[in-house]
Amino acid sequence: MEIRKHISAKQKILLFALFVFVLFLTWFLVRFFTIDTSLTLINDYKLPGSNSLKDIYDLEEGDYAIAIDGKVVTGKSFELGQAETRPTASTAKMILGLAVMREKPFSLEESGETLTISADDYARYVWYVRNDGSNAAVRVGEEISEYDALAEVFLVSANNMADSLAIWAFGSLDNYREAATNMLTEWGIKNTVIGEDASGFSDTTTSTAEDLAIIGQKVLENPVLKEIVGTKTYTVPVMGTITNTNQILGKNRIIGVKTGFIGDASGYCLISGYLEGEHIITLALMNASTRWDSFAESLAITDKMQETAKTQRIVSDGEKIGHYESWWTGDIDIKATEDLDELLWAEATTSEALNMYEETGTLEININDHNYKVNVRADEYQKQPTFFEKIMHVFGWEKETEENSEPEIFAKEEDAEKDVISIEPITNAESDNCTIKFGNLMLINPNFMVENDFIAARKSELVSIYELYGIVEGNPYNGDNLLDVEAAVHINDMINAYMEEYPGHVIETRSCFRSVGTNCGRLCAATGASDHHTGLTCDLLDPVYGTSLDTDLYDQHIEWQWLKENSYKYGFIDRFPVAWAGGPMSEPLNVDENGSTGLYETWHYRYVGIPAATEIATGKYNNGEYDSLEHYLEAKGLIGDLKSGTCE
Repeated sequence: MEIRKHISAKQKILLFALFVFVLFLTWFLVRFFTIDTSLTLINDYKLPGSNSLKDIYDLEEGDYAIAIDGKVVTGKSFELGQAETRPTASTAKMILGLAVMREKPFSLEESGETLTISADDYARYVWYVRNDGSNAAVRVGEEISEYDALAEVFLVSANNMADSLAIWAFGSLDNYREAATNMLTEWGIKNTVIGEDASGFSDTTTSTAEDLAIIGQKVLENPVLKEIVGTKTYTVPVMGTITNTNQILGKNRIIGVKTGFIGDASGYCLISGYLEGEHIITLALMNASTRWDSFAESLAITDKMQETAKTQRIVSDGEKIGHYESWWTGDIDIKATEDLDELLWAEATTSEALNMYEETGTLEININDHNYKVNVRADEYQKQPTFFEKIMHVFGWEKETEENSEPEIFAKEEDAEKDVISIEPITNAESDNCTIKFGNLMLINPNFMVENDFIAARKSELVSIYELYGIVEGNPYNGDNLLDVEAAVHINDMINAYMEEYPGHVIETRSCFRSVGTNCGRLCAATGASDHHTGLTCDLLDPVYGTSLDTDLYDQHIEWQWLKENSYKYGFIDRFPVAWAGGPMSEPLNVDENGSTGLYETWHYRYVGIPAATEIATGKYNNGEYDSLEHYLEAKGLIGDLKSGTCE
């Protein structure tokens, strides 16, 4: 008898439900375990741009090259792709110093080995004296340290000591030539030839501006040589106190390196170097027409360079660097946790990479083969979704984000211009005046006097702006038209700007530096208390309006009005503005502790540098009104008491 099993409708429903459940479970498990749970890393960072270094300066004669960290970045022949070879003159002594320090090294705490001056060394000294070469006096049997010998080589460019050092260190000039050539080849310096001497007195030692800029950096990388080339005065045996021939040392942050001249063969050469953060920037200038041209042009070029290639904020703390993308978190910002300030310019080779190690990581930046790492961190980092998020994602859940939102653009904010005023000594002279350490901001008035010795020494450090630029002294009996080198460069720019705006007009001086004061009943101008002793001051006049220096004529003199409005752009200030005069007095008000000057002179202009001049002219510390130098220094906290003549 056949028995049939019947599946009820209820059982069919249950079986179907079971089948659906199995299918669902299979689908769910497959979805659950095959979900992509990786974080997608996206680098949003881009290096900021900077200024171009090309054609930074138009040099009519000679050649120049600028190197940053030993790599030439711009220059006259460099931009043309032509290496112009010229005699190096005494800049060859940089090569000698480097070769000697490699052969006979010593540290800053030491003085090196000792040289004993022989009869040959003395004969070498006599030869250079007779042939009008730079020299250092020596005596047979004299013992001189290696450090002192190098000081004579670099500070007074002693040719005889350069040759003596080379022979002492290497046994002969031929051996020195071979060793120095091998050293340069090792450094990849290919266009420099070591000639018949070590001093550069012979025109057989030749090089290019590009090579000399790189060699200059090598000097500044050596701690001993860096200290020597940065020394203004030094005492050595026999000669006593010697003074560095580099008269722009300390200007424009320049810390060396070497001057050179052997007549028409080389012209005037000058290798200059300064620091931008930890970076060494060197300028090689070759074949200038005069010594003063080499100084003025070097200052002008480094001034342009410092405006163009400068440290800037590369990465800011809290700045978005990149982000993670994932379905369970949306976008997770990755932000820097520190600042990075570095030198950057348009032609620099750069790259960047974001490397994350889950929540933390680094942004690696390469600028001209210099590597920098900035620590970064991801906000609200979550490596894996939670169990609940996975379940929800199986059913199509995504973290809520703004639909169709454009990517956020994170622009760097330019740093506000910092209140940085360069304060460096402007003089080798000594004085009891405590403001001598303020550099271009030095204050001379009845409460901050200087001595006759200071006045005489300061005069020896100045240059003639008539010889340099043809700026005429209207009253020659007032002085020799002398000015500090840095101020000379800027006053020439200022006068040229005035003449360009007013064709047919010119500005002459009515005395710049003065060795003695005046006897006009105003104590401010007395010897020892005159602003003219600084070497930073000139009385200025357009002869179209006559020769009288009279404040009643102010409205008739366009040049005085123009100078009042524009001089700060060139680093000059109206030294005695009317608001601080306090009225005519036989004893000036600058004995006042408030910063009054007691003088009103619409023609008297003083160089303080562009940053300080801008702050004074715009009244940063004087409610937006033109300031006095006295009040400005007190407001900046540099002066303790204006009346008693004390610094902070």
